[in-house]
Amino acid sequence: MKAHLVGSGIASLAAAAYLIKDGGCLANNITVYEAGPSLGGAMAMSGGPGTGYVLPTGRVFEREYRCAFELFSLVPSASDPQRSIEDEILEFNERHGYDDRLRIIDRDGAVVHSDRFGLSVRNRADMLKLALTPEQFLDGKSVSDFFTDDFFDTEFWILWTTLMNALPQHSAIEFRRFMYRFLHILPELSTMKTILRTRFNQYDAIIGPITDWLKKQGVTFLTGATVTDVEFKSSPAEITANWLEYRHDGKDLKVEIGEDDLVLVTNGSQVSDMAVGSMSRPPELALADDYWALWKRLALGRPAFGRPQTFFGAAHVPDTKWFTYTVTTRDATFFELMTALTGSEPGRGGLLTFKDSNWLITVAIFHQPEFLNQPADVMAWWGYALYPDRVGDFVEKPMTACNGAEILEETLRHAGFGDHVETIVGTSTCIPCLLPYAGSVWMARARGDRPDVVPEGSTNFGFIGQFCEIPDEAAFTMEYAVRSARLAVATLLRLDDRPPPIYQAHHDPAVLERVIGVLS
Repeated sequence: MKAHLVGSGIASLAAAAYLIKDGGCLANNITVYEAGPSLGGAMAMSGGPGTGYVLPTGRVFEREYRCAFELFSLVPSASDPQRSIEDEILEFNERHGYDDRLRIIDRDGAVVHSDRFGLSVRNRADMLKLALTPEQFLDGKSVSDFFTDDFFDTEFWILWTTLMNALPQHSAIEFRRFMYRFLHILPELSTMKTILRTRFNQYDAIIGPITDWLKKQGVTFLTGATVTDVEFKSSPAEITANWLEYRHDGKDLKVEIGEDDLVLVTNGSQVSDMAVGSMSRPPELALADDYWALWKRLALGRPAFGRPQTFFGAAHVPDTKWFTYTVTTRDATFFELMTALTGSEPGRGGLLTFKDSNWLITVAIFHQPEFLNQPADVMAWWGYALYPDRVGDFVEKPMTACNGAEILEETLRHAGFGDHVETIVGTSTCIPCLLPYAGSVWMARARGDRPDVVPEGSTNFGFIGQFCEIPDEAAFTMEYAVRSARLAVATLLRLDDRPPPIYQAHHDPAVLERVIGVLS
């Protein structure tokens, strides 16, 4: 048996791990095809202490990621080969877990915090109504269809939107799934105590170690290899892949797929068409849409393969656009000011959102070092914004038109650090990233828009990642990607060992008691 995995994100890495562990597949019979120059998909990182680090995205995760932690338990950590990634994460969080003392501040620097997260009786009733509405009645509905405008000004929504990247126009189906899936984190939504973090950035802590572990076992990774098509046998009842076409090193190549072989496709990417700027240059948006071209081709004439146009395309960019920036510095001024402002040591404070920022800026101050081999005198932190097309409050132009220096100045002035702008900007490198499809997984959708992990009738082909359908599970998470891989391998190989059940917090009486106590 040979396995062909399209995309090098955590879904493909998990699939390779489970093919070896559970499927008995020889590692040197597994090939991972990555169109880009580096591995890791949406969790890839780049840069360095001299040019500035670049972290395009981050992923929220917590203890009930059952498939993810199962995978993490198999792989040695980056810091100590005698410990697993799971061990490293849990031990690190015991000592350095989040305890956010200042999660939201307004324009005057005042703390935004209130009973019941500022939710009115009407707001809470609307949330309950949405929760009790069966998913089949939510096709094409957005979150804003279920709430009055004041809901989107509440502390709850600011906490939620800046943690989960959901906007009012996004999917009511996905929001409902998140409500059930993450109900247990609601009592600590402000402090983030139930949110876990990694010792280093998620690429260095998770993607790098898993990739190295798979390479040592013999898995082949091809970068710059764009899979352009998968051909199928002509059959009215079965879906059987028999050829895979890809372009590598300027050559068009074709691989025959045997009946006992597998093809698993990551059919979309939230970092598709990402643009990176600099301290003096804003990111330049250029939509090539290469990362979903394969899905579009596969879905043509095949309704069971989903509808990629629901999630990708230039018309969606205003609703899916996200803007992040990574700041690298050798000067401790910003960290000292933030420690004084938040009352938390670097890393323990979690996120800080500037509520009245037109861009809705949120910053994350990392526990240092954030990167493997980061020099002792170098510090890094991160920021992002959900409304980058709006005009800034201090730098009077859209965030999308701003360079790193201007974005950094806007952030500093919202934090009340205006007297230190010259010092901090002069000693920092701020690298902005424009992600036109970061929020694509949240787009309002209907049943059938995402294909099943293993479409009906498939004998050797499946979809993995964020854009396939796993009932009850919430996308935009590492757990979703890993579970899709675990499910694809178990289903296609007809394994008795199925994925662990999806955690549903509303089935836990203790969770319900805590939530009622907070909201009543």
